[in-house]
Amino acid sequence: MLISVGETPAKPAADEGIGQLFKSAALLRIGAGAVLAWFHAWPAVTGAYQFLWKEQPWEWVTVLDKARVPWPHLAAPAVAAVVGMVALSWILGFVTRLFSLAFIPVVIGAMVVAHRLESSHMEVCGLYLCIAATLLLFGSGNVSLDYFFKLGSRPKEVSKRR
Repeated sequence: MLISVGETPAKPAADEGIGQLFKSAALLRIGAGAVLAWFHAWPAVTGAYQFLWKEQPWEWVTVLDKARVPWPHLAAPAVAAVVGMVALSWILGFVTRLFSLAFIPVVIGAMVVAHRLESSHMEVCGLYLCIAATLLLFGSGNVSLDYFFKLGSRPKEVSKRR
């Protein structure tokens, strides 16, 4: 972004409050996190809870077993935990890049499972892969806990004057 022309530096833009929401990745992050939580994380976490603690059958274990995933009874709850943590992280904007990085192998694994089962969920996996890659590259934006706590920002160099 060009902030100065010639010898006169331009003034930096003032903080515009809610307008910052639309100038960052926050809208993508919050929207994708809410959709991920509503349609995937909440059913997955509750299903994992029922499977682990109440010993009820769970569809994810059966699907992963059909796709020839090793140890589906361990992989399914682990994936559910990761999806739940990623959804929460994206909604809050807390350690977004780390959870996006952890989510990429899960989405690639889901694409492999969807391909093996000839499922129509490949495009959803592709969209979540693009969202995770975008948030990994650009971070959580100005409306996030990362920005509030200055996580991931580089310390400014102190100039030494003599």
